[in-house]
Amino acid sequence: MGKFNFKHIFFIVSALSISSLKTYPQIFMNMSGRDSWVAIIITCVIMLVYFDYLINICLKNNCYSLHEIFTTSFGNLFGSVLLILFSMAIFLSLLESASVEANVVHTNFFIESPVWYILLFIVIPGFYTVKRGRYSVMAVIMVCIAISVFNGINLALLTSRFKNYCRLFPIFEHGINANFFLSILKSIGMYSSIVIALPYLSQLEVKKGLRIYSFMGNLFVAQMIIVAIIGILATFNVERANTIVYPKLVQTQLISYFGFIASGEFYVIFQVISGWFSKYITSFFALVLILREFKIDKTINSNIFLIVFTAAIYIISYFISRNLFSLFKFLNVYVYLCVILLFLLPLVTFTVFNIKSERRQ
Repeated sequence: MGKFNFKHIFFIVSALSISSLKTYPQIFMNMSGRDSWVAIIITCVIMLVYFDYLINICLKNNCYSLHEIFTTSFGNLFGSVLLILFSMAIFLSLLESASVEANVVHTNFFIESPVWYILLFIVIPGFYTVKRGRYSVMAVIMVCIAISVFNGINLALLTSRFKNYCRLFPIFEHGINANFFLSILKSIGMYSSIVIALPYLSQLEVKKGLRIYSFMGNLFVAQMIIVAIIGILATFNVERANTIVYPKLVQTQLISYFGFIASGEFYVIFQVISGWFSKYITSFFALVLILREFKIDKTINSNIFLIVFTAAIYIISYFISRNLFSLFKFLNVYVYLCVILLFLLPLVTFTVFNIKSERRQ
């Protein structure tokens, strides 16, 4: 496969956007409480419009290179610096993916297995997949997303009888306050990893249909996230939900049918591993694509920077994920950095690029 097809954007968007909001939603639910389902709907609408806006600018100006967009907007030097900051946000996403997956597996499934050992099963397969190139990356993404979606649908059906939607009401019992808007801001930060799909646009062989497939992928992600958050709030009361570290995993422990089907951990372990691993390799390959735009692969052997990045991710992720306190300190800072570097920075950059392109016409 020489290049990606525009239909692949559906899987790329899904891989980047689903895991964070489904795995640790208490990051923003602690702020908005019972009204979290309203906050996440607002967030999803914002992100649907936002990502479509960015894609439309690329199509309108027939430009899909991030390096060209950044340097056209802010000049060669300042544009390159801002693109490096954007790349740093992608690196943070890699740390998030490796750290959360390792901590989830350690905390909920294999508590006797140390985090450093679990991380090996993330970074080594990730290194091998990215090293093999775009064909391997896309094949793994498609398989992982298929597994994640299949297990998600099964879990939604199996947990349906335990949900009481009366727990969603009343909404705005104490009015709308600053915490509600802060909740929206934090959930936007968690959702904004969708823009890591932008480096892939230059790799698309056919651009026709890109906008509709990217929107469909984003819409698919939005409904999955909304259903997941509503499901958590309908299963537990909001006070209980906000005290659970990974509520979706605890939710599946309620499953019991016919004295045979008990606990959904079989589904969850595959969903967690496939979802976070797909985000990890998608982010990793996006970082590689940006480095190629800087022509770094012309001066440094690609295997060398893959090894260096993998080693750095492994070491830093170990210190982040070795306990829940350090992990959630990182995640609380990470979501705000995402708002700045993955939401506001592309928004401003693409807007300036579009204005300058219109002036040149």
